[in-house]
Amino acid sequence: MSIPVNYQGLVVFDCDGTLIREKTVWDLIAAQIGKSERMDWLERNAGAQTAIGSSSRNPTVNEAREEMAGWYFESGRAAVESFLPSVVWAKGAHDGVGYLGEAGFLVAVSSMTWKFGVGIVAADLGVSEFTGTDLDWDTGEITHVFPEEKAGFLVQLAHENNLPANRVFTVGDSGGDADMLKAAGRGFFVGENDPGIPGISHLPNAGIDTIAERILRSA
Repeated sequence: MSIPVNYQGLVVFDCDGTLIREKTVWDLIAAQIGKSERMDWLERNAGAQTAIGSSSRNPTVNEAREEMAGWYFESGRAAVESFLPSVVWAKGAHDGVGYLGEAGFLVAVSSMTWKFGVGIVAADLGVSEFTGTDLDWDTGEITHVFPEEKAGFLVQLAHENNLPANRVFTVGDSGGDADMLKAAGRGFFVGENDPGIPGISHLPNAGIDTIAERILRSA
């Protein structure tokens, strides 16, 4: 029988643009397998509205992910999962996550990108709790994650560990993190434009070590 851990709090980080900067997990994998140009197009157009009267149709986000999965199976799992050396980490990412863990916080990563990629990033940081869009390498089935699922992951972790709202923090950088930021009620936004969410501090491009220090001072 496992003994429950009494955490001091919970901190849930977004992945792309928050823990890693410059290139997303999608971009890093695409570069590894020679699909950067097509990936750029998908990021600009997937899910975007097509002009009225146009004969072309932009793919949905789900369709874009299905196309990417096709590349991955063609290239092979080993090639796809070899992107870690190309990651540009946010300043103080490893130190900041380490500070939080040493202080008794549960740290997690919640992302809409591929779960296997999030897992690689999380493992390098020493983080065991993470979620993302899941690709079954045996069947090709995709379990999609969108903003509401990111928020749900945070709520579930807080509930499972009996942590009240004032002990739950989150860190994000884009509109896709808004639901998660609102679910936490306390946290930080490192993107350029202030999201205007109550209880969220706007620290453009802040290092993870700086954010960790602020969390520890307020805890």
